[in-house]
Amino acid sequence: MIDNAGIHKGALIDKKRRQWAKHGLYLHYLPPCSPELNRIEILWKHAKHFWRRIVATNGADLLDKIQSLMSGFGSKFTINFE
Repeated sequence: MIDNAGIHKGALIDKKRRQWAKHGLYLHYLPPCSPELNRIEILWKHAKHFWRRIVATNGADLLDKIQSLMSGFGSKFTINFE
């Protein structure tokens, strides 16, 4: 399943979807508002609300906080997708 981002739509992706379908691969779009089905949305929800409050004063600080969070994902920070 893929979300409805602009990069997932248009002539180029339609052409690729037809090619992939010939090989048995079918992509299905998520409903327009379905954050509970999109794992990246679940990840960011946990990152923002449960693991850390990300407040940065500048871009370098923000990047450092996000890199720290992502390096701990799977060990220090986990999500149960069941």
